[in-house]
Amino acid sequence: MKIREFLTRHNRLFIPLIAILYALLVFSLSLYYVYLPLLMFIILIFTIPIVMFLLMHFLGMYKFKPRLFGGIVILLVVLIIVGGMYSTYFYDLNGKESKDINGTSINVDISPFSGVDKNYNFTIITDYKGSLNNSYLYIYSGGTYSQNISYNRLNHTEKNGIITMYYDTKLPSGLYDTNYTITGNITVTMAGPVNVNRVTFYEFYVFALADRYIASIGILYVIGLTVAYFLGKKGITRY
Repeated sequence: MKIREFLTRHNRLFIPLIAILYALLVFSLSLYYVYLPLLMFIILIFTIPIVMFLLMHFLGMYKFKPRLFGGIVILLVVLIIVGGMYSTYFYDLNGKESKDINGTSINVDISPFSGVDKNYNFTIITDYKGSLNNSYLYIYSGGTYSQNISYNRLNHTEKNGIITMYYDTKLPSGLYDTNYTITGNITVTMAGPVNVNRVTFYEFYVFALADRYIASIGILYVIGLTVAYFLGKKGITRY
């Protein structure tokens, strides 16, 4: 009881602190725990506004305006921190993707994975037993840039049934995806390379997270807050 009284007296500090820590835990799970199912992550994401509301209720913050502006501050802080976490994690990836599809092993390596105006090297290694004449490497950035490199344009060597292909290129500034396709059902797609600096990449993640998650969390929170406000006005209960 004394702990709750202490937290309630200092609710303007502890409500945002606890809510921010909870939100960071949820986003960290999605980033570092690769086996977390997507559905579970989405469910956890939408528990964030519930936790925010419950914290404000149990720690004595009942007025609409402090709840509204407190929620906005919490979500902005979460967005700033999570944007930094995600952008740093992905910017520093090693640029490697490995898959085994129908008994065919494919390894794609982009080096360097990130940086500005680099000479990017794409290396593909596969043990595919059939012809690769129709295979291709596809490098693209949204609707602004694409490059399709057929097999005969790739430098390639073969040793003990393992085929290694190389391709070097300069790219315009942008965020890219890379696809290597042997047949319609034997294909590997990966993010990269990242041909922008860290600040630009951070800005990209802030806007992407705001659009994909934070805006939805905020809308749900405001809806819950509004419903609670009108229920309180009608004297049904104190929310």
